[in-house]
Amino acid sequence: MDNTLNRNSMTFWGLVFYAIMVIAPAGPFAFTGATAMEYAGETAPLTFLIGGIALFLAVIAVYIYSEKISNAGGYYKYVEVATHSKYLSKSVGFYYLFVVLSSIIGSSVLLGWFLYIGLEVMLGYTLPFVFVVIVSFITPVIYLIVGILSLNYSQKIAIIMGLFDLVFFLGLSIAIIVKSPYNGVQYFNIFNSTDGLHGFFLGMVTGGFVAFSGYGSIVVLAEETKTPGRTIKKAIVTSLLIMIAYDTFVIYANVGGLGPNLPAGLAYFAPGLYVTDSYYGIYVTLAAFSIFLVSALISTVIFGNSAARELYSLSRDGILPKVFTRIHKKYKSPYMAVIAVFIVALAGISLGLIPLVYYYGENNGLFDLLVINSIIGSVFTLSYHIIVNETLPVFMHHLKQLNPVTHILAPSVASIIIGIAIYYSLIDLVWPLSSAYIFLPGLVILAVVITYYMRHNNVKMDTIDEENEKRAKRRVEQ
Repeated sequence: MDNTLNRNSMTFWGLVFYAIMVIAPAGPFAFTGATAMEYAGETAPLTFLIGGIALFLAVIAVYIYSEKISNAGGYYKYVEVATHSKYLSKSVGFYYLFVVLSSIIGSSVLLGWFLYIGLEVMLGYTLPFVFVVIVSFITPVIYLIVGILSLNYSQKIAIIMGLFDLVFFLGLSIAIIVKSPYNGVQYFNIFNSTDGLHGFFLGMVTGGFVAFSGYGSIVVLAEETKTPGRTIKKAIVTSLLIMIAYDTFVIYANVGGLGPNLPAGLAYFAPGLYVTDSYYGIYVTLAAFSIFLVSALISTVIFGNSAARELYSLSRDGILPKVFTRIHKKYKSPYMAVIAVFIVALAGISLGLIPLVYYYGENNGLFDLLVINSIIGSVFTLSYHIIVNETLPVFMHHLKQLNPVTHILAPSVASIIIGIAIYYSLIDLVWPLSSAYIFLPGLVILAVVITYYMRHNNVKMDTIDEENEKRAKRRVEQ
């Protein structure tokens, strides 16, 4: 049975807009913007700017690794080739899975919650909660369909929707700035953060880091990309440059448009839509609201492809059952891995919705579930970035190309900033957000236990020589 993914299906601009859609251009007008403003207040634009710069330092390691290693395992294969440590590398693979799964669960719930509270606040219509639940389950169902199709379908959808989103929300942001009397530089002063450094970094983790981490969604698509050694790294830099500038500008437009009305904007389920309503009325706001819903759906559906590739790679290495390596005969997609992601997403949505909504009500319960998933996803994202950063010197030493500044100092600075962000974002969390203190170590232990349980199997571990051979073979085939 052929269990090889469909090679050469992803192009440079396909990867760029795949990453852009996972980062989600509509996000700053809704959830990522709301969480950043909720915890960091008027300094929300600065959380996106500093968060983006910190991740850009972390990109150095990913940029170098992606040139040398083109594997569906992505980050964990980088660590594996550098250290040849089974537990460390395979754990990074699970961390990435946890990130994507938490994103799918959180974003699926976001769709239902956003529709529910949006209709209530904007039109005074209370959607029966059963429909909120149904809408929350729509995203995984659509993902199941799109995920089984060829990756080229996702690429086309990402390009079309990504361009549309960027143009629409950028234009709307410019229009808000033009009308606002509250523009200024005070929104880039960290000392204006609502809750000090804790609030600033919590806003960064649940806002900017959640958004920008989407750039890494493309590293697991390397085996399906044309000339991945050159294309992946360029697409990462391009998508990040676009989205750091775009998101910072859009959040500034929202905060600058609100000015002293920020508390009122936060009370209105999405500050970006509140300020739109204030300046341009309900019809423009409803248009932005509708576009966000479609964009959030597509973003989550596309991101699910990355989880399936990671699951496929871990299974191919012998860490998970081989059934997940099965490839669809027509579409060349890892369809059994797609089905597994779909099932886990359904279970996660169900197990999260029921207790939180029961104890805290529809609005607070759904919002808390979103924030919990954001914290879990962000901490794991930041953790595997630190691991990738700190294994880069080992990798470059093996290649006899070690540069102290590029390969040690710059990535370590990024790791320190990331570590500070993790610390400040996790201190003093109150229940139910403090449940992250249970989930985070529990998932770390789960990754180690699964890897340990499979220790007697023939677990595959790649080396740099094997990766070089694969790259040479792909060049010949192309």
